[in-house]
Order: sequence, then structure tokens, then C-alpha cells
Amino acid sequence: MDIFHVDGQAGLRGGERQLLYLACALRERGHRNVVAAQKRSDLARRAKELGLETLELDFAFEFDPLPALALRRAAARAKRPVVHAHTAHSASFAVLAQAFGGPPAVLHRRVDFPVKSGLSRALKYGRAARVVAVSCAIKDILVRGGLPAEKIAVVPDAVPATAEEAAWAAVPPERFLPPAAPPERKALRRALADEYKLDPDAFWIGNLAALVPHKDHDTLVAAAFLVLAERPDARFLIGGEGPLEVHLWDQVRRMGLAGKVFLLGQVADPARFLKSMDAFALSSWGEGMGSVLLEAAACGAPIAATTAGGISEIVQDGKTGLLCQPRNPEALAKNILRLMKDEELRKDLSAAARRRLPDFGLAAMAARTEKIYEELHG
Repeated sequence: MDIFHVDGQAGLRGGERQLLYLACALRERGHRNVVAAQKRSDLARRAKELGLETLELDFAFEFDPLPALALRRAAARAKRPVVHAHTAHSASFAVLAQAFGGPPAVLHRRVDFPVKSGLSRALKYGRAARVVAVSCAIKDILVRGGLPAEKIAVVPDAVPATAEEAAWAAVPPERFLPPAAPPERKALRRALADEYKLDPDAFWIGNLAALVPHKDHDTLVAAAFLVLAERPDARFLIGGEGPLEVHLWDQVRRMGLAGKVFLLGQVADPARFLKSMDAFALSSWGEGMGSVLLEAAACGAPIAATTAGGISEIVQDGKTGLLCQPRNPEALAKNILRLMKDEELRKDLSAAARRRLPDFGLAAMAARTEKIYEELHG
């Protein structure tokens, strides 16, 4: 088949990385993949570096007919084509291309929020040939919003789970797997400690998430206050950028946590960061799936997280991590303290999480997605 992956974002964030993972894995299964991206975008540049075909377009506004017509023309020369939109905004172009006589439209949904408007639900998701939800939690939200359950397939996001899968996407196999050996880990921690003026012998709890409301860093900072009251040797390292940065700095200072809770900004190498952590905490009240937890597991960081959205579909409470209800800093702090106090628990949870990674590997994601495409073409 010929698959046209559509994403109009200028940057290269989690959703765009997942698009590229999928395209590379489908290429290994013998399919042609074309990345339809914004002109001169980071996504288009990275797709070219990976040897993927690109179709660079101007996505001027939602339901702009010009990108949709370009997609239809490109697909007219294709073999068993599918247009797969990977963002809510690009969904309109896929559905328009389908309406203009183009191939079936597949729409991806990665957030656990209801579709904002009835018009969007009717014109985009209602007219799509299939909708891919990255978790059962998202599927349930879409069904409650009026979409037929039979139209929705669940395909979790992925992380390279083997050296072979890493090679498909030109990811250095050591980036995620295996966790760092003691000498490497010591060197990674020393570099991070020097960069941010940290104590390398403290217990480091990491977080990687955009500084936006649904990631709920307020709860994480409150949990940090409770943890530090009992364990002053803890240090909380928060990587990410977003509109709440000034608010969070104010909260850290107001609670007397300066020098103990650090906002690091954008982390250039997430894998090196994760391999340096003693534990990883995710405090979200809204989370489509939480694919960063797969990266944390691959890097060997034991997990304390909430049950928001699809997180409990990745993390098995008490088996591959520790979970608590969202917006509950006391419960999150309790789980972080459990990890701090019990080295064997950390090792057991981390090892069990790594054993589950093939269920969320690139091969598994590609096989599930290929099945959806095959059903559309009979």
C-alpha cells in the first residue's frame, strides 16, 4: 500500500516522532510511506533524513482545500492508498481529500479530551473511514461523544523495543535500551550535575512533560514538598517548556523549594536524562497514553504516576510501576517515598516494565495499523 501521513505541525514533538516511527516500521513491512508536512518544517527535514518520501505543503487554515487537493492528486497515482492524519488539525485535510474522491481517511487521536465541537465531530471524525485512538481511555471518550465504537481502533504509541526496531528509525540502539551500566550512569549523572549545579549523590526524581495545565505540575511540586519534609536528600528535576513556567517558578520559591526542585527547560537528550534518574514521576490529570513512560521504562527508571487517561494501560500498578489517582499530591508523595526507601522494589518494577516493552514496540504498532489499512481496502 501507499500511505500518506499528514501532519501540519512545524516542530518535532511526541506526535511527530510517533508518525516517523510508524512510517519507518511500515516501510520494513513493504509499504510506501509519504510524509505530507508543512514546508520547511522540522518534520519534513527529519523525514528526508530517514529516507522517507515527503510532500511539502502549505497548511494555511483548517479545511484549506489546496492541501486536500494536493493529497488527492498524489494519491490518484498511488497503489491502494490511505491518507492518515496524525493531528486534529490535519484531520480536516484528510477528510476533504476523501470527499474530493480521494482515498479513505484515517484519523489519529492522542489526547483524552472530548472533541471540542459538534461540527468538528461531524465533519472530521464522523466522516473518517477509521479513527485510531492511542488508548482505550480515548476510545471510550470518543464513543461517549457519539462516534460508533466499530469505527475506532486502539493502537498504542510505541518506542523502539529492540536494536532491530531502533535501526528501522535510525535511533542509536543504546539511546533507550539497555539501561545504563553503573560506570556510564555515573558519568551521565556527573555531566548533568555539572550542567545544572546538582548534587550527584542525591536521589533524583525526574519528570519530562510540557509545562501545560493537564500535566499538573502543581501536584508534582506539592508532592515534592511532602517528600522533602521526610527525605531532604531528594531532588526533583523537571524537564520541559510551556506557558506555566513562570507560575511554577513562583510556586517553587513560595514553598521554599529553590535548590531542591529544578525547572530545567527543554532537555536536549531525553534518553540521557532518563538514564540518570533514580525514579520518574508523572503527575498528569489528563493523558492520552503517556508515551514518555515507555521511554522511562526503556531507560530503567522506576515509575510513579497517576491513573489519568491511558496511563494504566501502560503501567500495571504494583507490577511495573506505582499508580495513584490524579490531583492527589499526598498519594503521589507516598509512592515516591516507597521507591526511595526500597531499592529492591525499584529494581523489580523496572525489570518488569522492560519485559513488557515489546508489547509497545514499533513492530507491534505497525502490525496493528496495517490491519486497519487492510480492512479499508478489503
